[in-house]
Amino acid sequence: MKKLHQHDQADPCFITDGPPSNDLPIPPHRTMNLPQILASLNDEALARWPGDLADAEREKRRKAGG
Repeated sequence: MKKLHQHDQADPCFITDGPPSNDLPIPPHRTMNLPQILASLNDEALARWPGDLADAEREKRRKAGG
């Protein structure tokens, strides 16, 4: 039987060695492209993103808002 705390080993200890569960949701970064992710952010979160795609999204929002 495996110990839950294996401090003497460099490898991580997993409770089960089975395959990953099929009922877990797919992470959003695997179903959406970056422009879709940026479009889903609120203005405050988008303001923290650097780069041309984020700049383009901010410009698109500015034009749509007024």
